[in-house]
Amino acid sequence: MVKGHSLSVPLIIAIVVSLLLPTAWAQQPKPGGTLRVAWEADVTGLDTHLSPGIQAYFVVGNLFNSLLTIDAELNYVPELAESWDVLEDGKVYVFHLRKGVKFHDGTDFDAEVVRWNFQRIVDPEEKAIDVPFYSIVDAVEVVDTHTIKFTLKHPSATLLPVMAANRAGFLQMSPASYKQWGKENMRLHPVGTGPFKLARWDQNQIITLEKNPHYFKPGLPYLDRIELRIMKEGVTRVTALRAGEVDFANAVPREHVDRLARDAKIQLLKGRETQRLSTQFNQKQPAFKDVRVRQALMGYGIDRQTIAKTALLGLAEPLRSFVPSGSKGHIDFGELYPYNPDKARALLKEAGYDERNPLRFTMMTHGGEASLPTIATILKTQYAKLGVEVTVEVIDRPIFLRRMYRDRDWDQLVNLTAAAFDPYSIARAIDSRAGNNTINHDDAQVDALIDRMKEAATEEAFLQAGYDFQRYIAENMMTTGVASFPFLQAARSDVKGYVHMHGYKTRFEATWLDK
Repeated sequence: MVKGHSLSVPLIIAIVVSLLLPTAWAQQPKPGGTLRVAWEADVTGLDTHLSPGIQAYFVVGNLFNSLLTIDAELNYVPELAESWDVLEDGKVYVFHLRKGVKFHDGTDFDAEVVRWNFQRIVDPEEKAIDVPFYSIVDAVEVVDTHTIKFTLKHPSATLLPVMAANRAGFLQMSPASYKQWGKENMRLHPVGTGPFKLARWDQNQIITLEKNPHYFKPGLPYLDRIELRIMKEGVTRVTALRAGEVDFANAVPREHVDRLARDAKIQLLKGRETQRLSTQFNQKQPAFKDVRVRQALMGYGIDRQTIAKTALLGLAEPLRSFVPSGSKGHIDFGELYPYNPDKARALLKEAGYDERNPLRFTMMTHGGEASLPTIATILKTQYAKLGVEVTVEVIDRPIFLRRMYRDRDWDQLVNLTAAAFDPYSIARAIDSRAGNNTINHDDAQVDALIDRMKEAATEEAFLQAGYDFQRYIAENMMTTGVASFPFLQAARSDVKGYVHMHGYKTRFEATWLDK
């Protein structure tokens, strides 16, 4: 008989404790509390598909949900849809919806709601910002209460990224709330299914969100309240964070990165370089219809390396494409448009501009991103070397957006643009047939290349179409990047559970406070 080895009681206790320690020591999320956020700009409204601006769609992502979303690794993740089927080689998408989900107003989310939201986006009277992305859809059919079928005009690989990541995604609004408030007032009364509800909005002061106690994701959100405190100056946001007056700071200025990184009480949050500082000319103006002028001033006339080093303190990469380096499908155009003032002057002279007939115009920007006025000033100085006379106009961001999108009374823009998921996600801004057509062009080849991306049924074909699209835009300088860089955020060390989403989304549903 083989005798077993006996263990002493103290040893048994030691083993049990050692096995339990990881579980015992693991921090469990604490419910409750108010997250105070230093927010860089007010919003123009909180309508899912009509309110422009990065800050607007960061906020609405906390109030609404899409059928699917993305995670930090850019994988597609189910949200209001539990699953989906891709049929007929990418021509048909069937979404199986969650049951029991309710809007903030108590009404039910179901397949008919999804159909209504789609119809709202494509209704010409609505003038939805993201309508071009859905032009590939031929029909939307309610299969049953919790199943919805999208049939495309042709197989396409664009539908899922559009719904998950482009702008705010395919966010679902309560039809009942739209009926109650109407198109014009929906931006003031957003009603979604999201983890938070709008409680208060004092323009240019604070946006307060409160917990949705009936959120469909078990246990979420942890926070009772979020206060988005409008602090337009970057130094004000950083100072408030370091002093403990706020818990979280959005859009951290580059000049404060080193100091924050050395502060043991602060977490600096940084991801892929998905945003871009861009510039473009208004092609309604005769001078800027000439490709030689655009190539001179947006191509050879910009010293991007100096801008990245000086205005962005070396925390950005020079960019000649309009697709940031951290986005899917980016290609670099390092061989195009090296800084060459002589070449720029020669092109301007060909176009009829020289010291006897100098080109004069206004460059418009805003202070929502602290580096923009500095970049505009550097561009003015670089253009002066070419004999070009520029007046820099720095205006409040809401007015900037109105003039850019509605009034269109500008010559050149210098702007911070939203995080780009892939080349197609930016197409809305320059499609002349729908969407913004921010640059006011009439180049049919641009639209044809956008259609090629839409019609690409495979990932390989989609990437190739995206490459060709980027190259044409760069060669003809329809619009351009100046630098790409990561979206920077910072939080105090007691902020837990926040997931940095590279500037694609700013969502606080899993965030909690360890205090």
